[in-house]
Amino acid sequence: MHGCIVVADDDPTVVSLVKMRLGMAHYTVVTAEDADQALAMVHAREPVAVILDVQMPGGGGLSVLSKIKADPKTSGLPVMMLTGERNAETVLQAMDAGADDYMVKPFLPDALLERVSRLVNKAGKAHTPATWEI
Repeated sequence: MHGCIVVADDDPTVVSLVKMRLGMAHYTVVTAEDADQALAMVHAREPVAVILDVQMPGGGGLSVLSKIKADPKTSGLPVMMLTGERNAETVLQAMDAGADDYMVKPFLPDALLERVSRLVNKAGKAHTPATWEI
């Protein structure tokens, strides 16, 4: 196994697709439907990465991202935003809050795996933000 990844999205189709593709690559995937569940999973599971939707119940992904990056215990954790939000303002908010990558839905499952693997590998060496390809 490559480690645990927390996926927070309230769309069951997206969650199934992400879980299937990352699971095929030997990641353990735990899921959350809202912001509170996502934070609880991050603290309980010690994941190697987190994937967040911008819009979800309980405060949204940007709120979760800010809390992850503000906590010294989780600040180095790579976080990818996986969302339908394409506007520049949201992308800038995510960057300012510390997102390591931003991928827009719909997405290719293999591209998602490649980018998640890159984040996990970089975090294992020295945490540096990934290249932003929207």
